[in-house]
Amino acid sequence: MKKVRSVKLQETKFSRENELQIGNFTIAKGDIIKIEGEHGVKFKFDAVVTNTENGKVWVDCFEMQKATATAWRSFDPERVKRIPTKRGRQKKNVD
Repeated sequence: MKKVRSVKLQETKFSRENELQIGNFTIAKGDIIKIEGEHGVKFKFDAVVTNTENGKVWVDCFEMQKATATAWRSFDPERVKRIPTKRGRQKKNVD
C-alpha cells in the first residue's frame, strides 16, 4: 500500500469571498450576472478576490456561451449588475 503524503497549504496574499452584496441583494457563487460595458455576454459569478498586500479588489467570473463556461474573466466590482429573477405566472382571480 502506498504511503499518503500530506500537503501543506501555502500562505497566499489573496482573500476570496463567495458572495457579493449589491444594494439589498446578495449574489452567490454560481449566479448569473451581467457586466457593464460587456454587451451581449452573461457571466457566472465565482468570487470576490482581495489582494491583502495592496487592498486591490476584483470579481472573478466565467464567461458563459450557450450555457457552458468558456473563459475566466476578472472585473471591477462596480461594473457588476445582477439579473433579476423571473417571477412565476400569477393566477387570475375570476369571480
